[in-house]
Amino acid sequence: MINRTLSTVGLWVVVGVVIWIGGLFSVAEQAAFALLAVLSTVAQYEFYQLAEKIPGVTKPRLNGLLAGLVLLFCLFFFANARAQANYFLTAASLAIGLHLILLLRHPAEVPLLLRRMPTLYGFLYIPFMLSALVAIARMEDGQLLSRKPVGLYYVVWVIIATKFTDVGGLLIGVPFGKHKVAPKISPAKSWEGCLGGLVFSALASAGFAWLCNGPLGLEFMTPWKAAVLALPLALLSIPSDLAESAFKRLAGVKDSGATIPGIGGALDLIDSLILTAPTALILLSYCLTWAKQAG
Repeated sequence: MINRTLSTVGLWVVVGVVIWIGGLFSVAEQAAFALLAVLSTVAQYEFYQLAEKIPGVTKPRLNGLLAGLVLLFCLFFFANARAQANYFLTAASLAIGLHLILLLRHPAEVPLLLRRMPTLYGFLYIPFMLSALVAIARMEDGQLLSRKPVGLYYVVWVIIATKFTDVGGLLIGVPFGKHKVAPKISPAKSWEGCLGGLVFSALASAGFAWLCNGPLGLEFMTPWKAAVLALPLALLSIPSDLAESAFKRLAGVKDSGATIPGIGGALDLIDSLILTAPTALILLSYCLTWAKQAG
């Protein structure tokens, strides 16, 4: 628990320093993109390593890592600056998300696509889903923001809404958890912890919105809107985390890697964002009027 806490605090410090230093040199977006690209690539590599250990899965090709980087690179440098969810992205993200959630019904079964095409599966599972964070960061005039760099703060909000679900789950679930959510996949996760996670996510999101609107002087959602919009993200972070746990069970490993003390690998770090990133993009793209700062 101590290692996990220290690693969590350290990671938040890294995120803050990257945005702060990037802002000083007017490259905050580029710095955040580089951090995302590194995490996504390492997580995708770890997934391919897991896939090799799952019986019946053909060996994935590492050119999938290049495909993931190309996707993120093209979206960041060449996509329209007013990027948002289109119908294709929405449909594809919903299909992949539904697939991952349905996996939890039969966690011992290896998906057909993973067995036959693990390289494509890893590409869709990680960089494709996480590419929504790039689109959120690039939202600007006429959508959510009047100043382009503030898009990064919406990305931070997504991360806060997602990861504070884990924090609440630990703080409430460990001492009070009695009823297990998925004992065969993640024995430590309880319904009490999930409820605590929802509360922590909403409170942390509201606090971040207050900080943006108040001391930081940024245009952002009001605290109550940030808290309400955080709830679906918090809910989806739970099956998103469980899906990765199911893959690890199939591979017979505890963690995807040993890069981060107390947490595991990069995939263990970003697993809950797989479902919440595209969901946040969809919410912010199709609920713009409601999500805007009240006049």
